[in-house]
Amino acid sequence: MRALRILSILLGILIVLGIAADRLTVWFAENEVAGRLQTRYGLAEEPDVTIQGFPFLTQVAGRSFDHVDATLNSYEAAVDGQLLTVEDLRIELRDVEVTGGFTDAAAETATGSGLISYEELTRAYGELLGGVDNGFSVEFRQGEGDQLLLALQVAVAGQSLTLDEIPGTLVVDDGAITLEVDDADIPDMPGDAGATVREQLNTPRSIEGLPQGLALDSLTPTEGGLRADVSGSGVVLN
Repeated sequence: MRALRILSILLGILIVLGIAADRLTVWFAENEVAGRLQTRYGLAEEPDVTIQGFPFLTQVAGRSFDHVDATLNSYEAAVDGQLLTVEDLRIELRDVEVTGGFTDAAAETATGSGLISYEELTRAYGELLGGVDNGFSVEFRQGEGDQLLLALQVAVAGQSLTLDEIPGTLVVDDGAITLEVDDADIPDMPGDAGATVREQLNTPRSIEGLPQGLALDSLTPTEGGLRADVSGSGVVLN
Protein backbone atom coordinates (compact mmCIF):
# COMPACT_ATOMS: atom_id res chain seq x y z
CA MET A 1 0.00 0.00 0.00
CA ARG A 2 2.82 2.38 0.90
CA ALA A 3 4.60 1.62 -2.38
CA LEU A 4 1.36 2.33 -4.29
CA ARG A 5 0.98 5.66 -2.48
CA ILE A 6 4.56 6.63 -3.32
CA LEU A 7 4.01 5.63 -6.95
CA SER A 8 0.86 7.77 -7.09
CA ILE A 9 2.75 10.76 -5.67
CA LEU A 10 5.59 10.31 -8.18
CA LEU A 11 3.11 10.00 -11.02
CA GLY A 12 1.38 13.21 -9.90
CA ILE A 13 4.70 15.02 -9.76
CA LEU A 14 5.61 13.83 -13.26
CA ILE A 15 2.26 14.99 -14.62
CA VAL A 16 2.70 18.42 -13.03
CA LEU A 17 6.25 18.66 -14.40
CA GLY A 18 5.03 17.59 -17.84
CA ILE A 19 2.30 20.24 -17.84
CA ALA A 20 4.77 22.88 -16.63
CA ALA A 21 7.25 21.92 -19.38
CA ASP A 22 4.44 22.05 -21.97
CA ARG A 23 3.27 25.51 -20.85
CA LEU A 24 6.84 26.83 -20.66
CA THR A 25 7.50 25.67 -24.21
CA VAL A 26 4.29 27.39 -25.36
CA TRP A 27 5.45 30.63 -23.74
CA PHE A 28 8.80 30.51 -25.54
CA ALA A 29 7.12 29.66 -28.85
CA GLU A 30 4.57 32.48 -28.55
CA ASN A 31 7.34 34.99 -27.88
CA GLU A 32 9.34 33.68 -30.83
CA VAL A 33 6.36 34.00 -33.19
CA ALA A 34 5.60 37.49 -31.85
CA GLY A 35 9.18 38.61 -32.49
CA ARG A 36 9.15 37.24 -36.04
CA LEU A 37 5.84 38.93 -36.83
CA GLN A 38 7.16 42.22 -35.49
CA THR A 39 10.25 41.97 -37.69
CA ARG A 40 8.44 40.79 -40.82
CA TYR A 41 5.79 43.51 -40.76
CA GLY A 42 7.83 46.32 -39.20
CA LEU A 43 5.57 46.67 -36.17
CA ALA A 44 6.35 49.24 -33.48
CA GLU A 45 5.31 46.74 -30.77
CA GLU A 46 5.41 42.98 -30.51
CA PRO A 47 1.96 41.52 -31.17
CA ASP A 48 0.17 39.36 -28.63
CA VAL A 49 0.33 35.73 -29.77
CA THR A 50 -1.58 32.81 -28.26
CA ILE A 51 -1.07 29.24 -29.44
CA GLN A 52 -4.21 27.30 -28.60
CA GLY A 53 -4.49 23.59 -27.87
CA PHE A 54 -3.09 21.11 -25.37
CA PRO A 55 -0.74 19.39 -25.23
CA PHE A 56 1.52 21.75 -27.14
CA LEU A 57 4.49 19.41 -27.45
CA THR A 58 2.52 16.94 -29.56
CA GLN A 59 1.71 19.79 -31.98
CA VAL A 60 5.42 20.64 -32.14
CA ALA A 61 6.23 17.03 -32.93
CA GLY A 62 3.68 17.05 -35.73
CA ARG A 63 4.81 20.48 -37.02
CA SER A 64 1.15 21.48 -37.16
CA PHE A 65 -0.85 23.86 -34.96
CA ASP A 66 -4.63 23.88 -35.07
CA HIS A 67 -5.26 27.43 -33.90
CA VAL A 68 -3.06 30.49 -33.36
CA ASP A 69 -4.37 33.93 -32.37
CA ALA A 70 -2.42 37.13 -33.05
CA THR A 71 -3.38 40.67 -32.00
CA LEU A 72 -1.56 43.60 -33.57
CA ASN A 73 -2.13 46.81 -31.63
CA SER A 74 -1.38 48.96 -34.66
CA TYR A 75 -0.83 47.93 -38.27
CA GLU A 76 -0.07 50.15 -41.26
CA ALA A 77 -1.77 49.24 -44.53
CA ALA A 78 -2.14 51.66 -47.45
CA VAL A 79 -4.82 53.09 -49.75
CA ASP A 80 -3.43 54.12 -53.14
CA GLY A 81 -0.01 54.33 -51.47
CA GLN A 82 -1.26 56.52 -48.62
CA LEU A 83 -0.60 54.94 -45.19
CA LEU A 84 -3.69 53.95 -43.22
CA THR A 85 -3.43 52.73 -39.62
CA VAL A 86 -5.58 49.78 -38.56
CA GLU A 87 -5.90 49.47 -34.79
CA ASP A 88 -6.42 46.31 -32.73
CA LEU A 89 -6.08 43.95 -35.69
CA ARG A 90 -7.05 40.50 -34.38
CA ILE A 91 -6.27 37.51 -36.61
CA GLU A 92 -7.28 33.88 -36.08
CA LEU A 93 -4.97 31.47 -37.91
CA ARG A 94 -6.08 27.91 -38.55
CA ASP A 95 -4.07 24.81 -39.47
CA VAL A 96 -0.63 26.38 -39.26
CA GLU A 97 2.04 24.19 -40.89
CA VAL A 98 5.71 24.63 -39.98
CA THR A 99 8.52 23.85 -42.44
CA GLY A 100 12.22 24.54 -42.92
CA GLY A 101 13.45 23.68 -39.44
CA PHE A 102 10.76 25.81 -37.77
CA THR A 103 11.90 28.91 -39.68
CA ASP A 104 8.90 29.05 -42.04
CA ALA A 105 5.18 28.77 -41.32
CA ALA A 106 1.92 29.37 -43.12
CA ALA A 107 -1.73 29.16 -42.07
CA GLU A 108 -4.14 27.31 -44.33
CA THR A 109 -6.88 29.83 -43.52
CA ALA A 110 -7.19 33.03 -41.51
CA THR A 111 -9.90 35.49 -40.52
CA GLY A 112 -9.70 38.71 -38.59
CA SER A 113 -10.88 42.24 -37.99
CA GLY A 114 -9.49 45.61 -36.97
CA LEU A 115 -10.65 49.19 -36.50
CA ILE A 116 -9.99 52.28 -38.60
CA SER A 117 -10.97 55.42 -36.72
CA TYR A 118 -12.95 58.09 -38.53
CA GLU A 119 -10.14 60.54 -37.73
CA GLU A 120 -7.63 58.24 -39.43
CA LEU A 121 -9.91 57.73 -42.44
CA THR A 122 -10.39 61.50 -42.74
CA ARG A 123 -6.61 62.06 -42.52
CA ALA A 124 -5.79 59.42 -45.13
CA TYR A 125 -8.43 60.59 -47.60
CA GLY A 126 -7.36 64.18 -46.94
CA GLU A 127 -3.81 63.27 -47.96
CA LEU A 128 -5.07 61.54 -51.09
CA LEU A 129 -7.32 64.41 -52.11
CA GLY A 130 -4.65 66.94 -51.15
CA GLY A 131 -2.54 65.56 -53.98
CA VAL A 132 -5.13 67.03 -56.36
CA ASP A 133 -5.05 70.82 -56.24
CA ASN A 134 -8.80 71.36 -56.40
CA GLY A 135 -9.66 72.69 -52.94
CA PHE A 136 -11.65 69.54 -52.20
CA SER A 137 -11.63 67.75 -48.83
CA VAL A 138 -13.85 65.28 -46.97
CA GLU A 139 -14.54 64.38 -43.35
CA PHE A 140 -16.17 61.14 -42.17
CA ARG A 141 -18.45 60.07 -39.34
CA GLN A 142 -20.95 57.30 -38.68
CA GLY A 143 -24.28 57.38 -40.50
CA GLU A 144 -27.27 55.07 -40.41
CA GLY A 145 -26.94 51.36 -41.12
CA ASP A 146 -23.97 50.63 -43.34
CA GLN A 147 -23.60 54.24 -44.43
CA LEU A 148 -21.16 56.99 -43.59
CA LEU A 149 -21.92 60.68 -43.33
CA LEU A 150 -19.59 62.98 -45.25
CA ALA A 151 -18.83 66.64 -44.74
CA LEU A 152 -17.38 68.00 -47.99
CA GLN A 153 -15.50 71.21 -48.63
CA VAL A 154 -15.29 72.37 -52.23
CA ALA A 155 -13.67 75.44 -53.75
CA VAL A 156 -16.24 77.18 -55.96
CA ALA A 157 -15.42 80.49 -57.70
CA GLY A 158 -12.68 81.20 -55.18
CA GLN A 159 -14.95 80.52 -52.23
CA SER A 160 -15.05 77.47 -49.92
CA LEU A 161 -18.41 75.71 -49.97
CA THR A 162 -19.31 73.21 -47.23
CA LEU A 163 -21.70 70.34 -47.93
CA ASP A 164 -22.72 68.47 -44.78
CA GLU A 165 -24.66 65.27 -44.02
CA ILE A 166 -23.92 63.64 -47.38
CA PRO A 167 -24.57 59.86 -47.11
CA GLY A 168 -22.01 57.53 -48.65
CA THR A 169 -21.07 53.86 -48.67
CA LEU A 170 -17.63 52.28 -48.83
CA VAL A 171 -17.77 49.33 -51.22
CA VAL A 172 -15.02 46.70 -51.21
CA ASP A 173 -14.46 44.84 -54.46
CA ASP A 174 -11.46 42.85 -55.70
CA GLY A 175 -8.83 44.53 -53.53
CA ALA A 176 -10.15 48.07 -53.98
CA ILE A 177 -12.52 50.37 -52.10
CA THR A 178 -14.88 52.89 -53.64
CA LEU A 179 -16.66 55.63 -51.75
CA GLU A 180 -20.04 55.61 -53.46
CA VAL A 181 -22.26 58.68 -53.18
CA ASP A 182 -25.60 59.04 -54.96
CA ASP A 183 -25.48 61.80 -57.57
CA ALA A 184 -28.81 63.09 -56.27
CA ASP A 185 -27.18 63.84 -52.89
CA ILE A 186 -24.60 66.17 -54.44
CA PRO A 187 -26.19 69.56 -55.24
CA ASP A 188 -25.58 71.43 -58.47
CA MET A 189 -22.55 73.70 -58.29
CA PRO A 190 -21.08 76.29 -60.63
CA GLY A 191 -18.54 75.23 -63.23
CA ASP A 192 -17.09 71.76 -63.00
CA ALA A 193 -17.11 71.61 -59.17
CA GLY A 194 -19.88 69.00 -59.07
CA ALA A 195 -18.14 66.79 -61.62
CA THR A 196 -14.89 67.04 -59.62
CA VAL A 197 -16.63 65.96 -56.42
CA ARG A 198 -18.30 62.98 -58.11
CA GLU A 199 -15.06 61.91 -59.77
CA GLN A 200 -13.01 62.05 -56.58
CA LEU A 201 -15.58 60.27 -54.45
CA ASN A 202 -16.35 57.45 -56.87
CA THR A 203 -12.75 56.61 -57.75
CA PRO A 204 -11.75 53.00 -56.85
CA ARG A 205 -8.68 53.00 -54.59
CA SER A 206 -6.44 49.98 -54.11
CA ILE A 207 -5.77 48.39 -50.72
CA GLU A 208 -2.12 47.50 -50.19
CA GLY A 209 0.18 46.23 -47.48
CA LEU A 210 -2.00 43.67 -45.72
CA PRO A 211 -0.20 40.59 -44.36
CA GLN A 212 0.61 38.22 -47.21
CA GLY A 213 -2.37 35.98 -47.94
CA LEU A 214 -4.97 38.28 -46.34
CA ALA A 215 -7.50 40.36 -48.27
CA LEU A 216 -10.05 42.96 -47.20
CA ASP A 217 -13.62 41.61 -47.22
CA SER A 218 -15.69 44.50 -45.90
CA LEU A 219 -15.72 47.85 -44.13
CA THR A 220 -18.57 48.35 -41.67
CA PRO A 221 -19.29 51.68 -39.91
CA THR A 222 -19.46 51.40 -36.12
CA GLU A 223 -19.59 53.97 -33.34
CA GLY A 224 -15.80 53.87 -32.91
CA GLY A 225 -14.83 53.74 -36.58
CA LEU A 226 -14.80 51.39 -39.53
CA ARG A 227 -14.56 47.69 -38.72
CA ALA A 228 -12.31 46.13 -41.32
CA ASP A 229 -12.92 42.40 -41.84
CA VAL A 230 -10.19 40.37 -43.51
CA SER A 231 -9.72 36.74 -44.52
CA GLY A 232 -7.45 34.63 -46.64
CA SER A 233 -5.41 31.50 -47.10
CA GLY A 234 -1.72 30.68 -47.20
CA VAL A 235 -0.97 33.46 -44.70
CA VAL A 236 2.80 33.60 -44.25
CA LEU A 237 4.25 33.86 -40.72
CA ASN A 238 7.98 33.33 -41.27
